[in-house]
Amino acid sequence: MITNLKLKNFTAFTELSIDFSPGINIILGENGTGKTQLLKAILALNGPEARGKLAGERLARKLCRLYLPLSEKVGGLRRSGSRGEAMLSASFAWGQEITVRFKGADTETRVQVSGKEHAVPAIFIPTKEVLSLARGLSVEEADPKTIDLIFDDSYIDLAKLLFEKVDGNLSRKIQEDPRLSSIIPRITNLIGGKYTLKGGNICFQAGQYKERGGPTIEDAETAGQVFKSSKVQFVPAESTQLSSSMTAEGFRKIGMLQRLLSNGSLIPGSTGPLLWDEPESNLNPKLMKDLVLAFLELARNGQQVILATHDYVLLKWFDLLMNKGKGDHVVFHRLFRDAASEGIQLESKSDYNIIGRSAISSTFAELYDEDVKRALGAD
Repeated sequence: MITNLKLKNFTAFTELSIDFSPGINIILGENGTGKTQLLKAILALNGPEARGKLAGERLARKLCRLYLPLSEKVGGLRRSGSRGEAMLSASFAWGQEITVRFKGADTETRVQVSGKEHAVPAIFIPTKEVLSLARGLSVEEADPKTIDLIFDDSYIDLAKLLFEKVDGNLSRKIQEDPRLSSIIPRITNLIGGKYTLKGGNICFQAGQYKERGGPTIEDAETAGQVFKSSKVQFVPAESTQLSSSMTAEGFRKIGMLQRLLSNGSLIPGSTGPLLWDEPESNLNPKLMKDLVLAFLELARNGQQVILATHDYVLLKWFDLLMNKGKGDHVVFHRLFRDAASEGIQLESKSDYNIIGRSAISSTFAELYDEDVKRALGAD
């Protein structure tokens, strides 16, 4: 997991240092304060491109594929108007530190790594859902140049993970691994089914997990893998499978998490940070409580979670549902522009009251006040 990130003269940031909780981190800020840019920096520094031979060249290429600068050179990511070189630095829980530097005209980065050579890639879920796009982004017949022009690497990398096959019997894994048994059935039942591979496509099979005995066959993806003593099994509905594109976008967003957990791309306690940009986007508000419960359960099982959000409902559910008795630790990181100083500033607190100083809180307060006025017949 990542413990600290420093950015200097990079994209929107003049100078920033942020310490991360091993549990849940929530990044707040108005549009243009660099929330997505910060998440992508974490993604890049966690990846294999920042380590090993030719790291300077490989990381430069990866940063360009994540941020898509107009110059198509990594130097284009140096903050506009700055004179010094750009710098990104990350510290990790296993004792490694990576520092990356480049100048405005550079086509490669200079990478310095100290500590144990080790890479635990992060998983980034962008604002737009990828489940319905996954086949088009990963199929061999697709034109890679066209895809690269439309999508940055955060979409392409996620599409590849979503197409990873389930290895072994999922019902057995859920029964034997408490990290999965507390999460996968919850989010599967929340959306009323699961997303699975069939004929090179990601399809939706309606159904739910139930406690029952006897043999079960998961689906075409794991056909023939029978586990006869499973206590928790997925019971498919009689309806036929649907194309993922025919299901609600909110379901597809939660389905990405279900898919990553099911195929082993995301293993709480083993994989790198889960980075999710605006998980509330196109999500029915009534689903947010259960999504927050899933995030909390992930963190309780050792998964570092870093979210960027604008949504008051999502934030309030974190406030209401986190349980310090279960070890829940939520840190709020507020990015804001201060007229008295240059660039974007940071305030971090393990206290929900920090929301009161954000535009999110003031906007909802204004909405409430206007509603009260109308109810009272005020002009």
